[in-house]
Amino acid sequence: MNGERPDAADRASLTAVLVRADRAALAAFVRENVSRLSESDVLRCLRHPYSGEPVVAEILASPGLLSSREVRKAVALHPATPRAEALRLLEDLPWRDLADVGREARTPAPVRHSANRRILERLPKLSLGEKTALARLADRALAGALLDGGEVDVLAALLGNPRLVEEDLTAWVLVRHPKESQLVLLASNERWMARTAVRTAVLLSPRTPRPVALSLLTSSVRSVWERLVQDPSADPLLAACARTLLEGPGPTAG
Repeated sequence: MNGERPDAADRASLTAVLVRADRAALAAFVRENVSRLSESDVLRCLRHPYSGEPVVAEILASPGLLSSREVRKAVALHPATPRAEALRLLEDLPWRDLADVGREARTPAPVRHSANRRILERLPKLSLGEKTALARLADRALAGALLDGGEVDVLAALLGNPRLVEEDLTAWVLVRHPKESQLVLLASNERWMARTAVRTAVLLSPRTPRPVALSLLTSSVRSVWERLVQDPSADPLLAACARTLLEGPGPTAG
């Protein structure tokens, strides 16, 4: 970083400035002190609610500050950073930082998309542990590639990711090529099996093991049973059980 490290008095002064600064005061402070700000000081300035283009411009003009990976990520994340500069700063960020950029709603969409694209390019080289960690925090745009990898540990982590949506999971089960082990794991997840669309997709998938499909049958609705009975490609035992359910009292809605 540039200049000398500020002492406790300097830090107290910075805190006082940040507390009362408006947009103009913050920009003036950064302009006058940029050569002596520490990494943490710069990050505080970038995260200030009045941090805008003048603050970002001063930091971009200070190569010493940009030697910090955390500062580069914070500048790339900032909505006031010129798009070309933000994209340039993504080039040498590790996948964890790229994931932070890719899921930040305040960051312009082209920058988020570029961050996620860079992760997709690196995905084949990530270890299982790295993919699992990524699945816990990844943006929705990465869900399909993570699911298609076939790793059960990655799926288990992704199922807990709040960015995963029902539509993506259902489409993957019905249209893509999930592995049997993945479907077994998904079928054991109470939260997702409480979603009718996901439960139905797992039940109807030809890759779902018969015992698992049978276990889901009674919690389904008549329209699903009717679909199984009318589908000539359906598992014969599953279709027969669905017919039995249709002929019994069972649910009446669906």
